[in-house]
Amino acid sequence: SQVEILFDECPKDLDQFVFASQSVQAEAMKFFIEFWRKRKFDTGTGIIWWNLRTGWPIVGDVQVVDFYNSKKLAYYYIKQVQYDACVMVGDAKEGTHPVMAVNDTREIKHGTVNVHDADSGKTLLSTSFEIPVNGKTVVGYIPEKGEQAMWLIEYTIDGKKYTNHYLEGKAPFKLDDYQRWFKKLDIEG
Repeated sequence: SQVEILFDECPKDLDQFVFASQSVQAEAMKFFIEFWRKRKFDTGTGIIWWNLRTGWPIVGDVQVVDFYNSKKLAYYYIKQVQYDACVMVGDAKEGTHPVMAVNDTREIKHGTVNVHDADSGKTLLSTSFEIPVNGKTVVGYIPEKGEQAMWLIEYTIDGKKYTNHYLEGKAPFKLDDYQRWFKKLDIEG
């Protein structure tokens, strides 16, 4: 049912189903982490992870490492949003998406960010920023697109490069679109 909510279909092909179900888990866990990080000190200050690895061979949507120690797609999405300093796009309010940077260190962080549309390559935001010690800041805003898209977030903090992404629009998304966008993500593994 979770696959049908995000993609409006449940693929009959096993490989397609595995990709779709792993994508749903990865997007959900990424969303939860970003949700709390963007609200740092406003409504909460963190997430407690448990049950990261399953103790037996099952199909599950909680664990990010399976019984055989294989990392699921969610592992890589989570990794991208749990760096000490991270840039992420928030859901639209009043027609614009805030682009936020969060810093969990005891040092001021400096960086640059570029957000591009995955399909057109069009630059949606390009700016530099500074994140206060153990703080957060809005680095810019992107107008709500009004249609489904994936935005690729490329940023540098203190000379090190990172990536992230944002799904623009309301579910359900077409699985074919998501697969096309996925190929443009910088996911290791």
